Amino acid sequence: MERGMTGDDAFAEVKALVIARTGHHYYSDKDTQLADRVAQRMAATGDAKLSDYRARLRDPADPEWPLLESAVTINETFFFRFAEQFEALRTAILPAMIDRHRDDKRLRIWSVGCSTGAEAHSVAILLSDLLGDAITDWRIALTGTDIDETALEAARQAEYSPWALRTMGEGERARLFDRIGERYRLKDRYRGIARFERHNLLAMIDAAAPLGFSEYDLILCRNLLIYFSHDDANAIVGALAGRLTRDGILLLGHAEPNPGFDAVADSDLTAGILTYRALGTRRRPAPLPAPSPSPPAARTPQPVPIWTPMPPPAPAATAATPTPDPVAHYFAALDALATGDKERAERAFRDALYLDRSFAMAHYQFGHYLLAQGRAPDGRRSLTNALRVASALAPDTELTEGDGMTAGAMTAAIRHMIGTDR
Repeated sequence: MERGMTGDDAFAEVKALVIARTGHHYYSDKDTQLADRVAQRMAATGDAKLSDYRARLRDPADPEWPLLESAVTINETFFFRFAEQFEALRTAILPAMIDRHRDDKRLRIWSVGCSTGAEAHSVAILLSDLLGDAITDWRIALTGTDIDETALEAARQAEYSPWALRTMGEGERARLFDRIGERYRLKDRYRGIARFERHNLLAMIDAAAPLGFSEYDLILCRNLLIYFSHDDANAIVGALAGRLTRDGILLLGHAEPNPGFDAVADSDLTAGILTYRALGTRRRPAPLPAPSPSPPAARTPQPVPIWTPMPPPAPAATAATPTPDPVAHYFAALDALATGDKERAERAFRDALYLDRSFAMAHYQFGHYLLAQGRAPDGRRSLTNALRVASALAPDTELTEGDGMTAGAMTAAIRHMIGTDR
């Protein structure tokens, strides 16, 4: 039925309506996947003809819309996803926010595109652990929003399969969750901190954007922008950054930053991870102290979570021999980009890929870097290499150093970015 549906005259309008309503540009070249979801909803409504179903969707207030939005939303989330970001939250970002608000005891945090709530509940766990019993003295507005009502209800119930808890050991699971059959329910101490409500992210770039979404200390919008068009993604980042406090921080997914964001938000390196702030609020580093007359010490690389800093240069006789660890070179490249050392970054990316041509994340990030330098043919070539590697894997395969990014998600992101359906 789905193949015939994509050839129906009504399908193009249904597709346009869905993309306009949800912003999910992901479906611009995914006719078969969209048709499958539409067919499911037509079976539920009893509409035999696509033209009849289209008539429903032409009414923006039709009750079918929330159900279709749930059907077309992609929900993949788990607790403490992107380990180094949560480590930075635990050790630096949240403690600094708490210190700033010791007097008013007020925090505002927004988990955008929260899906079934694992991200928001993960932040709630960190806050509870950091504040202890004193959390009852604080006014914490931790809000998770999504367009999918079914996912939001699951977030409120806070019951999860073992797969959503896959980053945790048995001890942590027992501390944070109650076992109910084959599922795990978040303990009441943590479950009551976050609240969840429906919100369409496209409203943030609308002239009538809701005023209540403002003055946030922290906004998390991770693994969501890859489903939007470039223009919409840039506008969303600018809108979210504009809803932060002066010291507020915006966190994105690792695969999402692109050069266009620099025009709408200030990027920064916070506790070793890339963050964004409202334009014009980037913190200035403190001036360095006067140099000591003592002999200079050997320079130590800036510590970065998760990976080991590069070792000091080898003696001249062996300087041409690269470190035989592609992951070390990959993270050296990311570290170099964060400090603005483009030459070192490119050299490290090339070393990583020389050692492992199947390193999808290295191809992917190198492609982004090359595009940002205006080297479009080289950037597209690197992204095509990443696509070749990722598309050869099972879609649910988690990529090396991708912190939960799957081969399927990378494939979709690259095809959207470079406009190929191969």
